[in-house]
Amino acid sequence: MASPTSEIQRLTELGVLHCQQGNFAQGVACFQEALTLQPEAIDGRYNLALAYQKQGNHERALTEYERLLAQQPDYVPALVQTANLRQMQQQYQAAIALYQKALALQPQNAQAHCNLGTALQSVGATQAAIAAYEKALALQPQYPEACNGLGSLRERQGLASAAIALYEQALARRSNWVPALINLAQVRFRLEQWEAAIALYRQVLALEPNNLKAWDGLLAANLAIAQWSELDTFKTQIEKLASTAPLDIAPLNTLYLPFSATEQRRLAEGRAEAIAQRMADTRRQFQFPARRPKPKIRLGYVSGDFRHHAVAHLMLRLFELHDREQFEVFAYSLGPDDSSTYRQKLMADCDQFRDVLGMSPAEIAQQIHQDGIDILIDLAGYTDYGCPELFALRPAPLQVNYLGYPGTLGQREIDYILTDSVITPPELAHHFTETCVYLPGCYQLNNNQQLLPTGTITRAQCGLPEEAVVFCCFNKVQKIEPSIFMIWMRILQQVPQSVLWLLESNPLAHQNLVRAAEQLGVAGDRLIFAPRLPKAEHLDRHPCADLFLDTRYYTAHTTGSDALWAGVPLITIPGETFASRVSASLLNAVHLPELVATTLEDYEHLAIHLATHPEERQRLRQHLQENRLRLPLFESDRTVRQIEAAYQQIWKQESTEKQGEATTVARSIHPSPPPPQPTSSPDAFSCHASDGFHSWLAQSGGSIVISTYQAGKVVLVGFDGQQITVLLRQFTKPMGMAMQGNRWVLATQYEVMGFANAPLLAHEYIEAQRDRYDALYLPRVSYYTNDLNIHDLAFGKDGLWLVNTRFSCLAALSEDFNFVPRWHPSFITELAPEDRCHLNGLAIVEGQPKYVTALGATDIAGGWREHKATGGILIDVESNELLLQGLCMPHSPRWHDGYLWFLNSGAGEVCRLDVATGDVETVCVLPGFLRGLECIGSYALVGLSQIRERHIFGGLPVSMRGDRLLCGVAIIDLQRGIQVGMLEFTAGCQELYDVKFLTGIQRPMLLNPDKPAVREAIAAPEFAYWLRPSKQLPT
Repeated sequence: MASPTSEIQRLTELGVLHCQQGNFAQGVACFQEALTLQPEAIDGRYNLALAYQKQGNHERALTEYERLLAQQPDYVPALVQTANLRQMQQQYQAAIALYQKALALQPQNAQAHCNLGTALQSVGATQAAIAAYEKALALQPQYPEACNGLGSLRERQGLASAAIALYEQALARRSNWVPALINLAQVRFRLEQWEAAIALYRQVLALEPNNLKAWDGLLAANLAIAQWSELDTFKTQIEKLASTAPLDIAPLNTLYLPFSATEQRRLAEGRAEAIAQRMADTRRQFQFPARRPKPKIRLGYVSGDFRHHAVAHLMLRLFELHDREQFEVFAYSLGPDDSSTYRQKLMADCDQFRDVLGMSPAEIAQQIHQDGIDILIDLAGYTDYGCPELFALRPAPLQVNYLGYPGTLGQREIDYILTDSVITPPELAHHFTETCVYLPGCYQLNNNQQLLPTGTITRAQCGLPEEAVVFCCFNKVQKIEPSIFMIWMRILQQVPQSVLWLLESNPLAHQNLVRAAEQLGVAGDRLIFAPRLPKAEHLDRHPCADLFLDTRYYTAHTTGSDALWAGVPLITIPGETFASRVSASLLNAVHLPELVATTLEDYEHLAIHLATHPEERQRLRQHLQENRLRLPLFESDRTVRQIEAAYQQIWKQESTEKQGEATTVARSIHPSPPPPQPTSSPDAFSCHASDGFHSWLAQSGGSIVISTYQAGKVVLVGFDGQQITVLLRQFTKPMGMAMQGNRWVLATQYEVMGFANAPLLAHEYIEAQRDRYDALYLPRVSYYTNDLNIHDLAFGKDGLWLVNTRFSCLAALSEDFNFVPRWHPSFITELAPEDRCHLNGLAIVEGQPKYVTALGATDIAGGWREHKATGGILIDVESNELLLQGLCMPHSPRWHDGYLWFLNSGAGEVCRLDVATGDVETVCVLPGFLRGLECIGSYALVGLSQIRERHIFGGLPVSMRGDRLLCGVAIIDLQRGIQVGMLEFTAGCQELYDVKFLTGIQRPMLLNPDKPAVREAIAAPEFAYWLRPSKQLPT
């Protein structure tokens, strides 16, 4: 019979053999049996643990390692393997402690030094990781893992040559080793050695066809050289593999191609979740105590771009302009010090400037917390030198995404994103994990003290033909992709003698762009490349261009505002993503929304039109140059005040919630976007009435009420016996109106406000001019609905009905809730704040809601936009039947004289539907986008609007009709189908929403709730009284 010792030896050797052959279960069984013979055997326990580890049973392996270490705490192999498992589980702090303990016992262990470097690198402890890798290499020169890890850190430090040497050492020891190949490709990419980088990425894919980092790098490299033949393949592969390795994809690369907003959010969330898991162990080390109240909000700005960089160009005056009575400003620099004037100014303008380059996220987080930062602002996101790991540690109570990265970061730890209502209409807000905070104007801050073009640079100096139409695009080459380039070439073909002026990038990109132009039938010499120059010189040459042609998926941001500052008009086509909508916001902020196209065809036609109409280009240029410092985009002080107001609001909300005043938090838009800004001064409001309008109103015995959400006014148009009178009242985004008896109801951005007529008080309103007014509407009740984007209102038998556009339903008011849903289209599967079909108009028949209009039968957020020109519908509420389809943005259905009348708004048509037969007749066509319809006998009042927001209303049939569109109210003879009168708004107003007629009231007066006179007016069923030296007025 064999001795126990020999049996243990036999079982151990057999177990090792099984494991060498990959039969780990048999190996485990052998080691377990050996341990029954000698339970205290350290080597036997280690063999069992290692077998479990190789089998993939990590929990059992850890259990055995811990039992072993309880017996012999200084057993180095077990310490190292336990550390390895902890590192695999992303428990980096535990792994680091174990490696350090092992190295204290065995300082010559190269593997432990290398693995310690990897763990330290994972938590961002760069300097400590470098030291660990260097010790490993000192013990074991050309150790591949240590060479690779140290090389990646040297690359991060900007030491490209050192990084390349280290990667090549690793590959000399281990050829075709993918981690080193990928890193070598990355550094070649950063050095703009495009062909070498592409070859390395392809070598990786030959070894590992599903390597996401290689596909992502290949995409980026091909974009950088304008090589587009495989872009679809790259995009498909990235979409397919994204969930397998979320840290291996750069979210920034997805902004250049048609990745949807949904896809961009998904990819960002995947990366953010992977970062959060990696940093979870480190975050547990921080126990940040509650902050003490401070008299000022302390802001912390984090960026790698406090240098000569586009972000610094934009925010150069931010620190300077912050109100030091309200805020303290700290800056944390993640990037290199380039000693530029930009960096020097930013350093001088903040209260504390901390250079944290090279510090770990944990060290930076500790510094930020020690500084007592209240609101931490990420100006980098997923860009070079960005540090999402820092924000994953949440060193500040509130964290905000702003300016540096144009999209969601997907991080649960980022609370807010600063945006605006053009870039992120509320129906697109669900694409962000952050809560959207809307600035009233454009989200983008600009420096209004940068140099102006001198006007001395000539086209000859720039290598441009003197007599040509010069189109330009100074966006970086990565933003140019095939679909927009094809449109550019079509434009050049249709504008003789024109050229396209692009920013210099690299010789390969130039060759590929020229080749692409020639393949599309355009001579290569019509593409002219502008050499890179210092910012001031670059701005100085801008006026040599006639028109800036924007890119499609990632539009002009800093380059766009530079062009507008220099007086160069820009045309753009927004999509649904943040990056694709910035230029549209810039154009709105310089009062040129007409330059925002909605389709590629519209974009092409607009460019050709401007190219062939030099007088219009000159008007646009003159507008930009003469109004430069008065345009909202360049009012730096005002933008900073708006940013500060946003900070104060979110800080106030945070403080309120911590005091227990808020018990639930819903995903919301806070604050809601303000009404669109007027494109002319509100004080410049003016109108002109035709003779026909004057005559009709004088004979009508009534007056007209108009709501204009764009100008923020309700307009009362009356007749005093001799002339037309116009009274303006200010409201926040007034929209739908409803009348019933002496009651008048108005929907505003946040409220539904009820007014009642007090005629006796009206007669005495102006004591010196009795009977000047024959009606006085006083505020009586207000329901706070929040921003439901309410469109039409209408009284029925059951009270007031409202069209809740945001939630795609008809609703009623409530004293307990913001609204009570009453009906929704059958194709809407759930009530969500996503404006799925743009439900807008309501017609009441026999006291019940009967017909509604919507802009599309769609059940996805903002889905109506894609086919807005042909997707409009008319629905029977009772049956939920689609009575009409294929309409062009219909509005304002009204039941009158046995017919359903409605506005086919995008076509400028007033229409009549015979419900019994289904016949539709176009009664007349008007020169405007139509909204607001009121039928009075054989006449109708119709509201006309200009197309101001081309990104929403452009490309419609009405925009192609006539020389210009009008804003005003037309009087239509319904029997003859002709216009008999017109009140045109010539300044201060471009868009109307609703129109109502006040029967029997010719001289109406309306008092807002904030008017002092409201507090003097008392009305009761039996009497009315003015609280002033006057008398009681009997009823």
